[in-house]
This record gives sequence, structure tokens and C-alpha cells, in this order.
Amino acid sequence: MSKIRIAFVETNCKKNGPIKQTLNIIRNMDREIFEPYLITVWPEELDNSMIDEYKNLGISVYSANVSKKKSIIFGKQAIKKILKEIKPDIVQGVGMPPYRMTLGYKDAVHFVTLRNYCYEDYPDYYGKFMGTVMAFLDINLIKKRMVMGEPFVTCSESLTKMYKNKQNMEIPFIRNGVDVSQYTKRNVNEVPEIRKKLNLPQNKVIFVYSGGFIDRKNQKEAITAFLNMKKNQEAVLLLLGDGKDFETLKSQYEKYENVLFRGKVSNVNEYLHASDVYLSTSKSEGLPNGVLEAMACGLPVLLSNIPQHIEVLEADSSCGHSYILGDVKRLTGLLEEMLEENLIDMGEKSYKAVMDNFTAVGMSRRYQELYLRIMSKGGKI
Repeated sequence: MSKIRIAFVETNCKKNGPIKQTLNIIRNMDREIFEPYLITVWPEELDNSMIDEYKNLGISVYSANVSKKKSIIFGKQAIKKILKEIKPDIVQGVGMPPYRMTLGYKDAVHFVTLRNYCYEDYPDYYGKFMGTVMAFLDINLIKKRMVMGEPFVTCSESLTKMYKNKQNMEIPFIRNGVDVSQYTKRNVNEVPEIRKKLNLPQNKVIFVYSGGFIDRKNQKEAITAFLNMKKNQEAVLLLLGDGKDFETLKSQYEKYENVLFRGKVSNVNEYLHASDVYLSTSKSEGLPNGVLEAMACGLPVLLSNIPQHIEVLEADSSCGHSYILGDVKRLTGLLEEMLEENLIDMGEKSYKAVMDNFTAVGMSRRYQELYLRIMSKGGKI
């Protein structure tokens, strides 16, 4: 039997959640059944690329090498040319922009995982007006392609429910999974040495966040609640990542010695091992990679009560706490409560919840089962 050829099309291999999840799918594929390819549209950002991690998997990598601006006009044609060379059975767009660029190629099943709710996510990236327009266009494209019988999935049950409730769209889900070989369980006995290496305080509770600094991630609420703690001198708020809001928040709050802005780092796993609690105050998510990665390292979590966070906590509610988004007073109270809790035991439960429900191996297996169903049913789920 010939192998099923799957072409994954990405804008580029920038380090972010969807690119990590796609890498996880490919890394755990059964190569006796599937033959994966990677196609990128834009040139790589040399200081922010995962392209080598893809190449190390021994897959064929193609690049259209079209600039971001030119891809609006020429991207579809460039991707079609590469797809005609590969002749895949399934073309999986990693996000809606590359998905749209694949539609010029007619001889394969087109597929995409929806990792956000367009009307919540797009305005933050593209501006309120343009983001709303683009969300409208993408929702209508998805509906049109679904009528044609094309398959779609979301990355969480919460998103599936959101599309059902808000758009009356029936879309199945495959939950995100974390690579537990990269985000490993910490050894609490090694924490002092890791903190020394990273120049972090030894005798304080460290609340950590890692990810993008944009309005949707809502870091200001976390900082405000943290600074409102009566005992905040017993703790540290450690902020990792970058984005358009990073410098604004840093200039506003770096004067507080226990609010640490470390920016984008390459050793997130080490910082998680040095920390005590993962904190996320997001307004919206797909299924949060940062939360899952922290739990895989054995950290308890403190999360806003958006559906995607609650979906994670439902795996084991004793691995952390949630608060009503916007309730800064309650968040402050929970931060203070966690100073007194057994965080190591809570972290053990976090780790088990991830291993039982959110591993990359399990996620990839479910995608492979889906690809087989798609092929057996003539391109439909």
C-alpha cells in the first residue's frame, strides 16, 4: 500500500503554539503509513525559527520564499506550484492564511485545525475593524468549504462548543498536546541550583507566565493583582515572552523589584523548573500551550475562568485554581492563598493530568486516525 502523503503548509516556522503543535503531529507520525512534507510561504526569521527542528525529522521541506506582502497576491500560485510537484493526498493549512493559499490546488483534500475563535482573536492582531472584517470572511469561507464536505477540527472542546453556540457550526475537536520529552517534570531538589543559575531569588514563591504579550493575554490584570497582594514581597512575578505590549508593560512596571521581565528566552523549560505556580489571565485561548507545558513540568496553575482554561482544569480540579476574568480582587486573594498551599502536591496532580490527557503522542495518534478516516471516506470526516 502506498503511503498517505500529507503536506503541511505554514506561513513560516516562527516559534509559536500552532507551529509547535504541527511539529508534534509530525514527530510522532507512523512513517510506515504517512509521508509528511513541510511547505513554508514566507522567508524564515533567523532568530525566531523552528525550521531546523522540522528538518531534523528527516522530512522534505519546501519554501515558496515569498515575502509577507507579495504572498497576498502571489502566495496561492507559488504554493500551487509546489503542491503539484509533491502531489499530496491531504493538504493541511497551519492557520487560515496558509489554508487559503492551498485552495488553488484541486487534487487533494484540504484541511485545517481552527486554533482560535476568529472574532475574539483577529481584532487583537489586525486591529478592531480589519480584524472583524477578516473574521467575517474566514467564517464564511469555513462554512462554504464545510458545505462542500471538507473536514475541519478545532484544538479544544471549548472551541468546538463556541463555534456551535455562536455560528451553529458542527466541528469536531482534537485537543492540543504537549511534548513531554521537551517539557519535562522538574526535580524539586534541583530548584535551588536552577534558580542560582538563572539569577532568581531562592526563598520566594515564583509565579510565572510564558507567551505572547498582547491584549488578549491580559498580563496587566496579572501584574495588578500581584502588586495588590499584602505579602507580595514573599513572591516574584516572572514574565517570559515578547509581543507588542511587552515594552509598554515593562516600562510601566519594571520599577517593582519583584516583577521580573525576562523577555523571550530559549530555555523556557528551565525557567518553569525554577518556578512554583503558572499564572494565566488570558481573555481567550485555543487550548493554552503555555499552561500545558507548565503542568508537564509539574507546576500547579492559577487561571482565568475562560472555557479553554476550565477545560484543562476539568482533567483534575485539584491541580490549581480559577477566578472570574476581570475580578482582580479575587485573583489577588488566590495568589495569597497559594503562598500557603502545598504547591508540590498540586504540581504532582498537574503532571498526572497532562500525562493522562494532553500529550503530543496522544494528539498525533488522534490526527493520524483522522487522516485515515478522511482517506477512507473520500475526503470527508
